[in-house]
Amino acid sequence: FPDPNIGDMPRLKQTLRGIKSFQAKQGRQPRPRLPITPAILRSIRDVWSKSSPTNDQIMLWAAFTLAFFGFLRSGEICSPSDKAYDPSAHLSFSDVVINDPQNPSIMRVHLKTSKTDPFRKGVDVLLGRTHNELCPISTMLAYLAVRGGAEGPLFQFRNGLLLTHDRLVVKLREVLSATDVRQSDYCGHSFCIGAATTAAQRGISDSTIQLLGRWESSAYLLYIRTPREQLAAITRSLASAQ
Repeated sequence: FPDPNIGDMPRLKQTLRGIKSFQAKQGRQPRPRLPITPAILRSIRDVWSKSSPTNDQIMLWAAFTLAFFGFLRSGEICSPSDKAYDPSAHLSFSDVVINDPQNPSIMRVHLKTSKTDPFRKGVDVLLGRTHNELCPISTMLAYLAVRGGAEGPLFQFRNGLLLTHDRLVVKLREVLSATDVRQSDYCGHSFCIGAATTAAQRGISDSTIQLLGRWESSAYLLYIRTPREQLAAITRSLASAQ
């Protein structure tokens, strides 16, 4: 049938637009986004360990492990661009705190804003020490040792360029090209997807996974009731996965 003459019926117009939009999305094939797993992280580490890692590789390794163990999206660890960095919104050096300088066991990363925090209330992501090759605390401390303690964007290349989403994806696929995986199927969200997938395989409850990934606004209440030692222990559980 031809489109009806619906005149000034705004609700029906919106309904028809919604149907057309839904049908258009149904006809598109979503681009695969495969998870970054602990095994893939170890493969990346093996590639960079074949020679002395550069300062940029140390920085990227810290960003990769933080994104995985923190269930973070690329937009939560990257700057939007070299010129659009905003210290009141984006990840900075001062947002990373460890509990003990001599023997750190817990690292707190403060997210001032994120996709699931539109009102910028902020949230703290807690990570624990794993005592193996996949340890977000050890990799972060190694990076900070070469970065220095100057205020500003947390992740930046040696030449001063900031770590943006596009640069993260380019560098991720670049190192994956030296492994056995097809790098085109991985993106900035692959770390968060991989963390959730690995957590489910390790038997971590759905509610805790939702909490760690901050996929529900009501998870804030669950977060403050969860002991930080319990959250830190999850990091060690993920790192021991084969």
